Amino acid sequence: MYVLGIETSCDETGCAIVRGRNVLSNVIVSSLRFHKRYGGIIPEIATRNHAKVIDKVFKESVVRANLRLSEISAISVTCKPGLVGALVVGINFSKALTVALNKPLVGINHLHAHLFAPFLSNNARIPFPFLGLVVSGGHTELFVVRDFDRVRSIGKTRDDAAGEVFDKVARAFGLGYPGGVYIDKIFKYKYRKSFSFKCGRPASDFSFSGIKTALIYKKHELENKNVFSYDVKVKLLSSFEESVVSAIVENAVISAKKYNLRTIVCGGGVISNTRLRALLKQACNNNNIRLFLPPKRFCSDNAAMVAGLGFYLYNIKKIPSSLNIGAFSN
Repeated sequence: MYVLGIETSCDETGCAIVRGRNVLSNVIVSSLRFHKRYGGIIPEIATRNHAKVIDKVFKESVVRANLRLSEISAISVTCKPGLVGALVVGINFSKALTVALNKPLVGINHLHAHLFAPFLSNNARIPFPFLGLVVSGGHTELFVVRDFDRVRSIGKTRDDAAGEVFDKVARAFGLGYPGGVYIDKIFKYKYRKSFSFKCGRPASDFSFSGIKTALIYKKHELENKNVFSYDVKVKLLSSFEESVVSAIVENAVISAKKYNLRTIVCGGGVISNTRLRALLKQACNNNNIRLFLPPKRFCSDNAAMVAGLGFYLYNIKKIPSSLNIGAFSN
């Protein structure tokens, strides 16, 4: 059974074809270069670019999978959460394919798809139940996952998402976009405790706006004292990153224990952060918790995870097909 996945929730236009967990093609076209000058995603630009390239991306995914259109068994598409205009492009395209090819259609939650990413091209048994951790530019959220049709949110950011706060801090320090990539490159282990920054710890939720403000104030303070240098910049950003990723890891481990879960499954663009991956491995090893991380190529938005989850929900869980799929930002 071959499943086509379509992803247009933000700035990446993606189409992929999977057979089970085997990824046959995974084509991504990003509009990131158009957003860099603004330091963030501009929804109108993202939507227009999706409409411009989605047909080409779809055709390329079919060619790379070496399939005929008639061999596609089902279609899955991201319908939430995301930029509504961007989502509509993917949903309408998938509905047109569904009618033209007479194939079933399954709507996919983008965050749940991120949690499926570690199992792509991996024959490991999915260890239900597990704690799901999604860390991305728009979301930092914890889930109890008893199956992929039984997912419950137990904690999320109350203000900025982790990826969002990396972007804002990077902009304040004159770095590029997306900020997490640049901060990850600058991070120095020996400087990780040069300054003391604390993240808010509201129960199972996250809060990163406070540490962002504290860091920027400290930068201004050091600049006013004429002691701000490149080394100080590295120390500030290394300390900041250490505090943010430590808060994420600590909250995940505490929540896993609270809900008596012995497995943590992670997904999202920020999960590609080098220090975050290292701390997750260390913390899970110390607490006898199994950890599943996606390969870095499947951390950022992609259609392979959408197709993979679509295969699972339609073929294994028998989720019914529907053309009544709408776009939802939340």
